[in-house]
Amino acid sequence: MDKSIFFKRQKKLMLKLKQIHHWNAILFTFLALTGLILVSPEFRQWLPQVRIWVKDWHIWIGFVSILPILLYGPKLVRHLQSLRKRKANRLNLYFVLFVLIALILSGLLLTYHRSFSPRVSSAALIVHDVMTWIGVPYLIYHSITRSQWFKAKEKRRRQKLQEERPVIEKWNPIMNRRAFLRRGTGAAITVVFTPFIYQWAKPYLSTPTASRTPSPLPMTELFTPMPKPSPHSTPPIGGGRSGTFRYYSVTSMPEVNDENFSFKIDGFVHNPQSWNWKEFLDLKRNVQVSDFHCVTGWSVYDVTWEGMKLKDLLDQAEIKSDAKYVKLYSQDGVYTDTLTIDQAMREDVMVAMLMDGELIENRNGGPVRLIVPKMYAYKSVKWLNRIELIDHEHTGYWEQRGYEKDAWV
Repeated sequence: MDKSIFFKRQKKLMLKLKQIHHWNAILFTFLALTGLILVSPEFRQWLPQVRIWVKDWHIWIGFVSILPILLYGPKLVRHLQSLRKRKANRLNLYFVLFVLIALILSGLLLTYHRSFSPRVSSAALIVHDVMTWIGVPYLIYHSITRSQWFKAKEKRRRQKLQEERPVIEKWNPIMNRRAFLRRGTGAAITVVFTPFIYQWAKPYLSTPTASRTPSPLPMTELFTPMPKPSPHSTPPIGGGRSGTFRYYSVTSMPEVNDENFSFKIDGFVHNPQSWNWKEFLDLKRNVQVSDFHCVTGWSVYDVTWEGMKLKDLLDQAEIKSDAKYVKLYSQDGVYTDTLTIDQAMREDVMVAMLMDGELIENRNGGPVRLIVPKMYAYKSVKWLNRIELIDHEHTGYWEQRGYEKDAWV
């Protein structure tokens, strides 16, 4: 083969690869930015509608990001051949492809999580998180070290070295400028991202026993008396929960104590109910073991809940025939949701006070929250303090912002 033809083909291949690389970098940057917004509690709390839009953008950009991979596929063999003498570049390519494919596959599983079991979704979420925390820092490092600014500095350094022609012996410990810039950039990125990665990984690093060890809760000191757990709650009849809760809130946590606590059932009922803290503690409680599923993909299994069946509370209030829905209020004054009468009367729907024998933490919706095991957790209203029977359908907080009213897992 004529060498000129070979070099023309190589040049054409490199040009196409460069274009694919640029588009892939742009899409990955948008995915990284939208992904970081999705995990930000500030956006969830202060800009919930923006978060829903960002979630949709993130999913669609994820689909589009598959195109560069598909375009690159037929060129992979030739690209690897061109890198056969450049081991570092080949390893970089393998790593980037591994991260991208893992992100795409786990992202698809999370997008269509209802088609898979919760355990598959939980595993996909962990993979997606790991690849994100690996991929984003590496993208920044890769972008900086491949930038025109960085290359210009290296070019000036090489020109200066050619002019000065320094003699460096093999045992000379001095690090050259290129290595110093690359390692310094990597070290700076590591320092910036390590605290965020640690906060994400911290729950997974703790042992199961340590995760269930009683810890001082800001709210427990505010309640007198404390609820005495049932013998079935200590130790938990389910053996204790497995998995880790991720704590989300659309508002700041309400300040609840035994003096301002109240719980009531009203609306279309014959016998409205109202309790203060001490009266609420006297209600008959049940214990159940159930799983807890979040629509974002994570789950906690075998949680031992103790509280009142919602069915029993509604029976005590005597629902009127006009009532069609059960509206649930959070003490934060913002969050609401609804269940149909049939859904609310299910045996496993619980107004819970204790989790694995301990008062539910404030950040987890305590002292009282709803638990609807067969539905995603946005139906399990935190800081529950009012139940109203209504005759019309009410659209809940997240449903107003794009979540499905059909919340069955």
